[in-house]
Amino acid sequence: MNLNELETREFSSRKYYTGFAPLQIIAVNPDEKRLKEILGQDEVKSPNYVTEKNIRLDFWYVNHPSSKIELRGKFSLWVSNNTRISKADKKQFIDNFTKTAWAENLAMLSENMKGWDDSRRLDKSSIREAKEGEETVYSLMKAYANASPKTKPFVLDNWEALTKADGKELEAFFNHFNKLGGGVKALLGIKESKYQDVYTGIFLNVENRPSDYVKKNVEGEYGFKSYYGNSFDLKEFLPDSAPAESESETVTDMFGSSESITDPFATPSTTDPFLEF
Repeated sequence: MNLNELETREFSSRKYYTGFAPLQIIAVNPDEKRLKEILGQDEVKSPNYVTEKNIRLDFWYVNHPSSKIELRGKFSLWVSNNTRISKADKKQFIDNFTKTAWAENLAMLSENMKGWDDSRRLDKSSIREAKEGEETVYSLMKAYANASPKTKPFVLDNWEALTKADGKELEAFFNHFNKLGGGVKALLGIKESKYQDVYTGIFLNVENRPSDYVKKNVEGEYGFKSYYGNSFDLKEFLPDSAPAESESETVTDMFGSSESITDPFATPSTTDPFLEF
């Protein structure tokens, strides 16, 4: 054996980061051809976004033009056409301005709202049962567009398409704001000391800074479980700085399915705090 002519593997030069990163989303549920373009590879595994219980939405991102730190990866959200129901058997309701509330039924919600101030009340003419994943999708979109709907509806044209893994409407939305310099800040972390993770519990507009509310959200019982160095500053991850983690772990999405992490782009979902409501 000639030890000087061995064919060896190339070491990955990819860097990993922690902290809030300014991002632009460039694709939602890309097909195989688009995925090859994103990854710069001739061969990729044909993506499957349909699971037994719900649909996975993959959001592929790069760093925002304002950032000199080169980023490329994805995070996932899960959606379905089922009504979102808590463990306490309450339904989530939503209106056309993305306000949400929980109640046993619409009649009970209407009764409850009598004691609320106007800023909290849902629009009675557009109240409907919220779908699984709907609130999170709108939270991402609002942060991206820096939107605060009050008088003009903020509603996707075709939620049904999303539940069939069609991300075209969402991708068009992000492309529109990308051209205007828009984007989103998302908290990056490290899973198992080797996977880039993205916290989907909260998103910020690209121009915003983390507030005390954001800190409480991240650090709370249902907050970010991956390592982020207890800092929101964006910086490169150094393996020796993270605490030891278990060697094997499965990721459970917010609606109950489990997915093993098998690649550095795989990102676990955030545990849904409302399932304990």
